[in-house]
Amino acid sequence: MIYIRLILISLWLVFSCVIGIVLCLVRWGDSNLNATFSRIFSWGAIRISKVELVIEGKEHLYAHQPCVYIANHQSGLDMATFGAIYPRGTVLTGKKEIVYVPFFGLFFLGAGNIRIDRKNRRKAVQSLEEAGQRVKKEKKSVWIFPEGTRNATGKGLLPFKRGPFYLAVSAGIPIVPIVSSQLGEIVNWKKKTFRGGKVFIRILEPISTAGKTAADVDSVLKEAQQKMLEAVLSLSERQS
Repeated sequence: MIYIRLILISLWLVFSCVIGIVLCLVRWGDSNLNATFSRIFSWGAIRISKVELVIEGKEHLYAHQPCVYIANHQSGLDMATFGAIYPRGTVLTGKKEIVYVPFFGLFFLGAGNIRIDRKNRRKAVQSLEEAGQRVKKEKKSVWIFPEGTRNATGKGLLPFKRGPFYLAVSAGIPIVPIVSSQLGEIVNWKKKTFRGGKVFIRILEPISTAGKTAADVDSVLKEAQQKMLEAVLSLSERQS
């Protein structure tokens, strides 16, 4: 069953990307395409996955834009679960190699998203500075996974990268944390199971960066990580 569902989700992803690419031809650089694509892909993927989403804190999703949205990253299924709430007017950040991913890479570029050279710290910082300038100029929000990679354990949170918090502080915009309950019970690669079930997503209250400077980045990071960890543990208890 796991392979059948994975194949169906992959086919739906290709279909969603094709629609996104067609839209890019007439709306190149429009960041709202991210939300359009996310809704299309999520609609099909969560049904194939037999996932029931429970969303909490919806009132915080648009109330604080422009902002930096940060979310925990567990697996490829994140794109389906978080896609259901992905906010309009928000760009993604991704490693520069993402443009080479068939179908999705072209859409990522056409939707005006931000590529970051993670192997080159100087260029990565430059990309974040450019993202901060774009946020200020275009009033766009940014979605980032602060862990920087998937948390394969499905437990707690990995250490956070400083980039998202540096961006938020330099742009003087709030941080809106979003957390998902554990996905390990939905998809378990070791056991080769794909069971479906309830997934809880909670949009937390914003963390202000007003008056903060580069010297405050680490304290803002720690505050965000603590609040997200508490929420992850709380949601996972409800899921069990």
